Amino acid sequence: MGYFDRHEEPGYFRDVTRHFPPGTRLLDLGCGTGWLAAHYPDYTGMDGSAEAVALAREQGRNVQHGDLTAPLPFPDATFGGVVLKDVLEHVPDPVAVVLEARRVLRPGGLLFASSPDAQRWVWDDYTHRRPFTRTSYRTMFADCGFLVQRLGYESVMPGIGIVSGMTRAKRRPAPLAVLARLPVVRRNVWILARKP
Repeated sequence: MGYFDRHEEPGYFRDVTRHFPPGTRLLDLGCGTGWLAAHYPDYTGMDGSAEAVALAREQGRNVQHGDLTAPLPFPDATFGGVVLKDVLEHVPDPVAVVLEARRVLRPGGLLFASSPDAQRWVWDDYTHRRPFTRTSYRTMFADCGFLVQRLGYESVMPGIGIVSGMTRAKRRPAPLAVLARLPVVRRNVWILARKP
């Protein structure tokens, strides 16, 4: 199983989609094969992997090949929502990416981002450059001009996606959400922020 096969739609996809109405013009940065396209008719994805982009296009998804370390190829205030799911831990300058995401987001638009919490397991993925904490995430997004709406942890223990997918709930089951508060559990930090 390849890297992108493991990063298709997770069972807990509603953790992301519940924040954006179906009609949202959505930009998904670091989208991989663009699984969010199945939920948003006005979807644009962007990824640095030519392999992921090719796989996405084979499935009819609007995904562009692009470098997230460069300015985004979109005009200011183009999108109603931006997703940075599991991407900021991979880039050399996450602040530059967040500022570009803010630039292309419309006033009042929402941004969802998640990244691994600062725990030892994070370094099992050789593509990770840094982990984050809730404090560092909140500070980074606030310093980049966002209004932080919500901030939390999500469990990313093996099997979570399977359990969440079986429940068909709008979000992860409550016991899994409680587990994510324990610092010994593999977890991501996530944020929902609004552009003023």
